[in-house]
Amino acid sequence: MTTTNTSWLAANAELWDARVPLHVDSDWYNLRDFRAGRLALDEIELAGVGDPAGRSLLHLQCHFGLGTLSWARLGAEATGVDFSAAAVERARALATELGLPARFEQAEVSALDLGRTFDICFTSWGVLMWLPDLEAWARTVARHLAPGGVFFLAEGHPHLFIWDDEPGKDGYRPRNPYFRHSTPVVDEEAGTYVDPSQRLGLPQYRWNHPLAEVVSALAGAGLRVTGMAEHPVLPWQPLPWMTAHERPGWWRVPGDPFPLSFTVTATKD
Repeated sequence: MTTTNTSWLAANAELWDARVPLHVDSDWYNLRDFRAGRLALDEIELAGVGDPAGRSLLHLQCHFGLGTLSWARLGAEATGVDFSAAAVERARALATELGLPARFEQAEVSALDLGRTFDICFTSWGVLMWLPDLEAWARTVARHLAPGGVFFLAEGHPHLFIWDDEPGKDGYRPRNPYFRHSTPVVDEEAGTYVDPSQRLGLPQYRWNHPLAEVVSALAGAGLRVTGMAEHPVLPWQPLPWMTAHERPGWWRVPGDPFPLSFTVTATKD
């Protein structure tokens, strides 16, 4: 059990509210192509979830909804959840604009209770670092997963958290602890990954979660882990000394010396 200062979560929600208009207009999210029919899902996500057609799907920490709307395009009965009011408002507007049958709810994921279950629970890329309490998060997953349902997580490897990510730096310089602490790492100026030159004047609070903590939290919530893999690629560039992969949209470290991402699949028996 983790004691959480609610002001940390409120500050993070304020940050994400401020990021939404920048993200909506960015080349990073490329709404023009999304409106034209592009899916905002990568091959790891698609392979991990499989065919969602005709199945109910809960997307946790969905930001402004492109992933959730992509699952709806593939035939899922999709529901997205995010703690940012601005993100949920924008997601609902996009669903209406595009005529896609997806629902969106605003909630902090660890306290979520929609009163129903889903065939699939899904979350991906840059999600766990915003959660101080993984046991509460895992209980949310278990609460919303139907018996026989599948949970799939794709995430940046916690190993990344320790390395210096300041622009202009190169090489392996440890900066943060791998093992989690009860208090978060604080970045006084969080900015936004879609445009590092932007200054929002807002902090962010983040927590690292080692692989053992992720798996133990899911198992402790009554889920059975059925698969886990580590990958040498990542769909964004969190460290300035990463280089573009030959597959467009992916990044790696030359020589692939350590994993950059991981996936976990679990089920509810």
